[in-house]
Amino acid sequence: MSSGKMFFTRRGAIGAGGGLLLGAASTQALAQARVKKAKGTMRVYQVGAQKSLDTLALVERPIPHPGPGMALIKVHYAGIAARDLGIATGRFPVPPGPRPAGLIPLSEGAGDVLAVGPGETRIKVGDRVTSPHWAHWVSGPWSPKNYEADVGNTIDGWLGEMILLPTSGLVALPDNISSQDAATFSGSGVTAWHALHEVARVRSDDTVLSLGTGGVSTFGVLFAKAAGARVVVTSSSDEKLAAMRKLGADVTVNYKTNPEWGKEVYDKTGGTVSVVLENVGPRTLDQSMAACGNNARIVLIGTDRPPPNPPNINGMYLKNLSMKAISAGSRTMLENMITAISHNGLKPVIAQVIPFDEAVKAYIDMRDVDRMGKIVIKVA
Repeated sequence: MSSGKMFFTRRGAIGAGGGLLLGAASTQALAQARVKKAKGTMRVYQVGAQKSLDTLALVERPIPHPGPGMALIKVHYAGIAARDLGIATGRFPVPPGPRPAGLIPLSEGAGDVLAVGPGETRIKVGDRVTSPHWAHWVSGPWSPKNYEADVGNTIDGWLGEMILLPTSGLVALPDNISSQDAATFSGSGVTAWHALHEVARVRSDDTVLSLGTGGVSTFGVLFAKAAGARVVVTSSSDEKLAAMRKLGADVTVNYKTNPEWGKEVYDKTGGTVSVVLENVGPRTLDQSMAACGNNARIVLIGTDRPPPNPPNINGMYLKNLSMKAISAGSRTMLENMITAISHNGLKPVIAQVIPFDEAVKAYIDMRDVDRMGKIVIKVA
């Protein structure tokens, strides 16, 4: 299906069920009352000293109440991304230095709005929501100011029974998207969407190369195929390559058995690769450029360790390639992506669902287990 056939509409506010339709003020009052009647504490994880995963701690805190521009959310699921592992162990570089020990981690999640601060009109009590991790990036170009409200990094994230988030980033979910699926959207999902639809402007005559089988790559396959494009995937595992073919990949290449995998991709596609999701980083860039046809667009996503020798940028000139780095996506991108997922019935690839009480295992598996797709944590 061509991406031009997707319809992008905003979802209306959720009304109360049960025959009696309450106004927004009455609904909010009931929700606030439910919060006040609940036990006075909630459980959340905090990052602690960020020396190792052993410093992550499950603690009890008073249930907070939202001020202006904030919402109290009952979390259903939280998702984990590579950057969350770096934040928890003090290795994520922006901003420099340790985070407050009481920071609630994780950048992705979904849940129900229990209460909103005074004056809020866009987000309603009862909305089921997610958020980009750049909570104040609504639209337009990316800015370093986004780090001022970076969910799970400079402000509290999703790994708690109840959390406060800025309403500026919240997006209401349609009924045909589960909270479990939505907990994968704000990192991997919107990054792949940004790369393909905002930067590359993917079309049905494109050939898209996506490196690896993680969250961004699996979303990349789903979105590129929905746009009618041909898709190539690389991996070190023949088993995972077979799974990616079932997901929709047209061509697969094992980079472990062929270190010159760029030429193999070029040969198998007849030199037609026009878009690259560079999910690894500088150490694979030479091979990505070798895989490209003329005038291809390379989107830099991965931030893996640099290689001993820098990439040979002559490859850019020889094929007239273009290259752009991105950082996840804005609320508007997330809204458009959610509408497309709902319209096309797409399902993210989820590798594991881990109970809230065992959330540290999600970090360990993120670090140690070679998997296909995303890890999510079931909170409630």
